[in-house]
Amino acid sequence: MKVLAFNGSPRMKMGVTDKILQTFIQGAESAGAETETVYIAKKNIKFCSGCFNCWFKHPGKCIHDDDMMEIRMKIKAADLLVFGSPVYFDGFTAQMKAMLDRLIAGGMPFIEVRDGHSRHPSRGAEKKTRKMLLISTCGFGEKDNFDPIIHHMKAIAKNFATGEYMGALVRPVGSSLEMLKDENPAGVKNVLDAFFQAGVEAVTTGGISDKLQEAVSAPLITLEEFVARANQMFQTLITQKKSLQN
Repeated sequence: MKVLAFNGSPRMKMGVTDKILQTFIQGAESAGAETETVYIAKKNIKFCSGCFNCWFKHPGKCIHDDDMMEIRMKIKAADLLVFGSPVYFDGFTAQMKAMLDRLIAGGMPFIEVRDGHSRHPSRGAEKKTRKMLLISTCGFGEKDNFDPIIHHMKAIAKNFATGEYMGALVRPVGSSLEMLKDENPAGVKNVLDAFFQAGVEAVTTGGISDKLQEAVSAPLITLEEFVARANQMFQTLITQKKSLQN
């Protein structure tokens, strides 16, 4: 199985998104998968101009000569697409969204009805089903903060002519993995082990169990305690910044 992962965080390897994404990837590799991670912020990806030249003037070719054609070729070769993104303003990051918008060049302007819903067909004869997985984290504690990005991921999977939604591995209070690594090492390890095992399951079974999707979200701290500690940390940082300016 070829697993293509996208890290949409502007922090790339410095954030929680990459920590949980790479733990999943390590699990997939241990099960025999061939993997690659694309750090979108490193790529030259221009915004979609909405000109539709990729549909009518030179079908399949965007007006922008950047890294998107390479990415599209990687997508075509993959069996599993993993979209890793922190929640920014209730959705994907700007980096991830810019890449997703540019995938329009791989479609055609015609409209077909698939599963009772109007869609655009894929350009070329697509035979292989590509499974699609969301890996996400956010700073808030409630899991419903992921509802919009999960809904978007499901819609994207439906838009792909041969896309299949695999599930979502979401980590509320992502910073707790770093905050509590010394205070609660067993709890942090259990969460990361669940991400690793999810990578194994994705390759060996073609899916991820509900049990593991729940395990990666297991709380490590009460919401009240997290709010108090986070606000104290933010106030300290503000105070430090002000003192440096004076």
